Amino acid sequence: MAEEDYRPIQTLFTAQEIYRTADVADLWMEKNDSGIRLFRGSVVENDNPGAGRSDDLDVDPFLEISGGLALKKSLTLRQNPAGPAQVAFIARERRGHSATLRINVNGREVLRSPSPLATPDARQYWELAPDEGAWSWSRWYYVELPDGCLRQGENQLVFDVADGGVGWSLMVADYRDFVKGMADPVVLPASSHARRNGEWASERGEYVIRLVLDGYRESGYAVSPVIDAAGEGEVKRGHAIRGLRLDWDVELPAGTVAPCDVRTGPDPLVNGPGWSDWQSCEHGTTVTRISGRYLQWRMRLQTSDPSRTPVLKSMHVLAEARPDGDAPPRVVSAENASIRRSSYWIADEDYRHVNLRELRERFELDAVVAGAQTEFEAIERLMAWAYAVPLGACLHFPWDVLEWLILDRDPSGAIVMNRYPERRRDKMCLYPNVALVAACLSFGFPARHVNFHSEGMTGHEIAEVWSNDYGKWVHLDATRDFFWYDPKTRVPLNTLEVHEVLKDRLEEVERWDRPYLFRQDLESLVQDLPIAIREGGHEFSTTEGAHFLFRSFCHFRMIPRSNVFSRPRPLPVSQGTEVWAWDGYLNWADDKVPPLPHFTRHTNRRSDFYPSMNQTRYTAVGNEDGTALRVNLETQTPCFSSYLSSLDFGEKWKPCPEAFDWHLHRGLNTMRVRSVNSAGVKGPVSSLTVAL
Repeated sequence: MAEEDYRPIQTLFTAQEIYRTADVADLWMEKNDSGIRLFRGSVVENDNPGAGRSDDLDVDPFLEISGGLALKKSLTLRQNPAGPAQVAFIARERRGHSATLRINVNGREVLRSPSPLATPDARQYWELAPDEGAWSWSRWYYVELPDGCLRQGENQLVFDVADGGVGWSLMVADYRDFVKGMADPVVLPASSHARRNGEWASERGEYVIRLVLDGYRESGYAVSPVIDAAGEGEVKRGHAIRGLRLDWDVELPAGTVAPCDVRTGPDPLVNGPGWSDWQSCEHGTTVTRISGRYLQWRMRLQTSDPSRTPVLKSMHVLAEARPDGDAPPRVVSAENASIRRSSYWIADEDYRHVNLRELRERFELDAVVAGAQTEFEAIERLMAWAYAVPLGACLHFPWDVLEWLILDRDPSGAIVMNRYPERRRDKMCLYPNVALVAACLSFGFPARHVNFHSEGMTGHEIAEVWSNDYGKWVHLDATRDFFWYDPKTRVPLNTLEVHEVLKDRLEEVERWDRPYLFRQDLESLVQDLPIAIREGGHEFSTTEGAHFLFRSFCHFRMIPRSNVFSRPRPLPVSQGTEVWAWDGYLNWADDKVPPLPHFTRHTNRRSDFYPSMNQTRYTAVGNEDGTALRVNLETQTPCFSSYLSSLDFGEKWKPCPEAFDWHLHRGLNTMRVRSVNSAGVKGPVSSLTVAL
């Protein structure tokens, strides 16, 4: 083809599209924002691996501050903080007390009155205590610090009671528990000291005291998905590319930069052969080394001033492309997956791990699901099993379901299962739902643990399972054997979808110092819900319990890995017996329920919290004479075993590589592709029919 056959192709990516589809870290964008900015807020702490209430240590994790006792904590800042700062800590108060907590920060004194005086709308600090003088449930407390009291380097915080009264106790993260909550190497910080009888001495652990800084984080990045510079869809003709250029709209206040890199390749699989290395890319400058029609760009937003951030508003890809060969065959029909990927590395469990195989065999789970007409019906049966299976002595760590579960048989040899006098099983909610996660994983169904809470309530632990039948994650609760669903479509819901129903009913932005639970009519919150409860065939209804739980769907989080049965740590020391303190969670936040300041990792991107599983996506590029298509496959299938393909009606499924040539015949040609995992579970089918 002639030189003049090159034509310009322009593709504009808005900030909203970039934020939705890119791989991002330490960036944030709200629904009505004009662009993507650095995440605002950071946490300085060294307590989280051991924070919680230990099962195997006979020690109270709280230390009452009274008399002459004082607690000292040292925390180090890498740079001078800019803007407001808080000290966050886990504490309890005695109901009706009158003691004033005194916090000395680098010689500056801050007083915290009893909660009924200091935060009268935050009734969660005392109302759950049953009687006068009783301890409340543990909570996170936040105290604003005076401007300028923090500094680069070491900062000392000393806690005592100003008037010598009683009424406050602070959590201590025991050093012996640190091994549970962190990966190797386990390093103990040794930055907490107690003063008794006028002398300072090292503490047995770290006080759960953190500094919360308001400024923007130093840097964050966005990496685009693979982009076809020729601007075509899933079925393409060959193109040669030249003159590739990237233009972007980025606000750069003083002290900020946003360098950009690009790489190119001949196919959409970035790990395949032929892809170039990353090369620096200047705004509006032509990229000289081009390895193919596909590209990725990455941009790092950076600031040296925590009060300022770059703002990425759009990315414009401009290329000159020339068609190579004939047009591809006519597409008659196409069903292709859209793969959502998380920006967080989430380790998958081995479906064939010995502990999962033993669970499946010992408790005869194949018999439990026998006769199920669909995959989701099998998942429902596993939830009913987790609801009824007897639980013995359970520990928060490790998550050893084989030790938790009791196997007993009646005289006929049948496994004995529980019956309950109400629609809630025995034991803490964590245990049956972790058992459900393990049971689902043993069959090759992706599953994970999630917990959620609202201020003023303790919260709840549940399971989420990926359903191939519905193509989504589904919220399941083995504590009451139920799930939520959309009554119009009958499709089960995930935790985010239930959260959004509650969020839409909140009259104000949720804040710790004025929780909605004390400001709204709680009965009206559950009236005429647009979602419904799957009751199942039970003697007792769960409606009342489900409505109570609905009010807890404010904050939710997950442990960002599912390999908790083959790799016991790191895990939280405890889940739900005390307020959630472990800083390894991935937390959901949004415009109505903002990030919790004491946690580091938050997201408001569905792809981060709800990546797609088991689906196969194809791209197909025609050859020069249009008689064949070069097919590339990609998937996000945990414990991936192989791709399967069927290249015409009647052809059996057989393994295929991730890239292959599909030779076409006259008339209609149909391709079907899917993935299969190590447990033999086949993913949904993607298909393409073309006419030649």
